Amino acid sequence: MIARRRKKLIAAAGTAAVAAVVLAMTLTSNSGPSTKYVAMPSSKIQVQHHSLDSAVSTSMRRSLEAPAIGVPLAVVIPSIGVNSPLLAVGMTSAAAMAAPEGGANSPDWSDTFWYRGSAVPGDVGTATIAGHIDDRYGDYAVFGRLSELVPGDRIYLRDTTTGLREQFVVTSSHSYTLAQAKTLPVLDLIYGTGPPRGEPAQPSSDGLAHLSLVTCAGEWISRLDTHSERLVVSAVRVS
Repeated sequence: MIARRRKKLIAAAGTAAVAAVVLAMTLTSNSGPSTKYVAMPSSKIQVQHHSLDSAVSTSMRRSLEAPAIGVPLAVVIPSIGVNSPLLAVGMTSAAAMAAPEGGANSPDWSDTFWYRGSAVPGDVGTATIAGHIDDRYGDYAVFGRLSELVPGDRIYLRDTTTGLREQFVVTSSHSYTLAQAKTLPVLDLIYGTGPPRGEPAQPSSDGLAHLSLVTCAGEWISRLDTHSERLVVSAVRVS
């Protein structure tokens, strides 16, 4: 059993330089049989998304260097007991996705972090949401049980001002080594095709709204002050 310790989540940011060399990747995977999801526009989704889009519009006007800001959205994952406030974050001075990390009793351990350089949650594109795996006591943080998600599990984004929500379904779950997580194919999976190339978020080629949920995994590496892997759970919006 791997000893769990406090970690610092470090995700590669959109403007970071990446090698354009595609490496063979050996993955641990919880993905099931391939399922094709088709976007199904409806008046209900349009109303819900208008609400979610309005909820994050203020944060989208902030630069990626600006501090985190709360948005009236919550990430809800019933199967693993997540009901978390969402913060919109930018990048650190080291060009990495910010993941606030406060004191032992800070709400940061139960918050989730949406990278505002990625797509608006619910837009056609990829919205990136990260969370800590454990806290300063070594106890589970908000994404401590993220590895338990399997294809078909439901994820909800709820507008806390209106109660409206959008529903997503998990399509895959993969763990990547730190080296793999720096390659362009994995960065594209996490952020969509725009941010890894220093560009704005781009619409997805399949016309679907995607979520990438990211946290740490694997063994703790003391000299790096982080874990040895990154866990990426992918999901798409369904009606």
